Amino acid sequence: MRTIREQHATIVSRKLEADSPGGMREAITSAEQLARVARGRLRDRVVDVGSAVGAALRGAPRSASFVRAGAAVPLHVSRMLLDRHQVAAHALAHLYAEIEACRSLASWACEAGGEARAVAEAHAGALLLSLRGGVDLGGGEIAPLGELELRDDEVAKAIGHPAVVAWARDAGSGAAVASIARAAAEHGIPASAGAEDERIGWIRHNMRDFVERLVEPLAPEIHRRNGLIPESIVRRMGQFGVFRLATAPEHGGDGLGVGAMATAIEELARGSLGFGVLTMTASIASDLLARSGTDLQRRTWLSRIANGEARCALAFAEPAYGSDLARVVTRAERQADGSYLLIGKKAWVTGASRADLVLTLARTTTPGGQGQLPLGPSLFVIAKRRGAPGADFPDAGIAGTELRALGQRGMGHYELRIEGLQIGREALLGEREGEGIAQIQRALVTGRTYAAACGVGVAQAALELALERAKTRVQFGSQLISFPRVAHRLGGLIARVAAARQLTRAAAHVADTGQPCELTSAMAKLFSSRVAWDAADACMQLHGASGYAESSTAARLLLDARSLFFQLGPHEVLAQGIARALLEGPLP
Repeated sequence: MRTIREQHATIVSRKLEADSPGGMREAITSAEQLARVARGRLRDRVVDVGSAVGAALRGAPRSASFVRAGAAVPLHVSRMLLDRHQVAAHALAHLYAEIEACRSLASWACEAGGEARAVAEAHAGALLLSLRGGVDLGGGEIAPLGELELRDDEVAKAIGHPAVVAWARDAGSGAAVASIARAAAEHGIPASAGAEDERIGWIRHNMRDFVERLVEPLAPEIHRRNGLIPESIVRRMGQFGVFRLATAPEHGGDGLGVGAMATAIEELARGSLGFGVLTMTASIASDLLARSGTDLQRRTWLSRIANGEARCALAFAEPAYGSDLARVVTRAERQADGSYLLIGKKAWVTGASRADLVLTLARTTTPGGQGQLPLGPSLFVIAKRRGAPGADFPDAGIAGTELRALGQRGMGHYELRIEGLQIGREALLGEREGEGIAQIQRALVTGRTYAAACGVGVAQAALELALERAKTRVQFGSQLISFPRVAHRLGGLIARVAAARQLTRAAAHVADTGQPCELTSAMAKLFSSRVAWDAADACMQLHGASGYAESSTAARLLLDARSLFFQLGPHEVLAQGIARALLEGPLP
């Protein structure tokens, strides 16, 4: 098996020699083939044979699913070994996310044509050229290809093949990338034409109009005061149909799917990230209730969320354990009558004060505190009264302290203290204990697509502001856009923002067609968050000292973009999950 995998690195070089001297899709394929070799090598290092099939199969080939009695036994990645090779694992996750973004962008270019082709080629060319130096993990951290056990000769045969290099140097050259920015300065940033059906295009148009009229004027003041989104605007969002786009018609929604909701969230986040997060939180809560709730829970809440009447908050993480949800210590003591007594703390609960329901993760115990470890944590649908100025948490048993965040303002972030809160048995989501983490994981599949859309929205806002600054700002007698370095940076960002949008669109499409989309949505979230930061950083740099002012839009976008690295779990946890999914999945 190893010999077969090692030959993959030469396949694309032969294909290029036989078929053509280059081409975008062939170049992307060369990177993908190299990634497959790396994937196989890392798999050999981290798969635990004993855990997968038992001691009887020790010594069997580890590079594919085992087959016994005609049935495939899934591979099992050792947590200890994956942690030991974490740099390689995260490099693999980022590499596959980059490749999937390239593929999504190339598909969009084929549909849209025109300038889109140049944008996609520039992005693919830049990736091929940069990959020779290693995999960019962000923050200046580069993982050398040697971490993935890729030999120099294999790299040379794949992405270093003369035909690939010649194409990449032409497509990703400084002049080619800079020309994209200059064309955008004159004719506008290439739109999503050719990539969206009429319904999605209509939603984008109407949401953009809504945002420009009602959201953008409020965003600076909300951020400056660390204020909450006005109730009047939330009601207008409900009347406008924002919250019901993805909810099924039987629950008071439009049933338009993940793609429609992701488009709305992108446009809202473009105006102000807090509005995008508000809508994303409601969508995740709706998904949890629709997938896992009882009939009573669905009847009680889904239509109210869909019409904007009910606000939601998600209380999963805790101060001591963060994203390690399996170790939550908040407990729900089951009483003799079947009710529960909740005790514990929750961290970074966004929108908790004004929420009407808080979906809370807690470990079920008996009245004496003896935990039922085999079951795991459970989710509870906790109804509460909405807070008001001076009385953020009016209900007995729930108290909270606001955590003033640098960015992502508009909803408020809180640490909750739950002290002897009595709830009925009907509050248990789905009425089955121990399924909380599985329920959350299912909902976060689409939730990460919405988080990716937030990233795209912030990135688009930063890109538009940066391009406008480059067109209007004159330094040393010339517009900023006329300087090659400025045009090069903006051209690269135009391509990366488009790639993030198309990868997010691809994740939404997979979800709407009913196919497994866990991996695609996670990659979209990982990629788009990094693009948002890159765009916001460039925007501030182009604004110079004025962009560093606390009141500037550039500063707000930078702080908002940074928060995306923690949204629905930090990037390191996300990369770890992507790597595990890649390594445990079947070989392509």
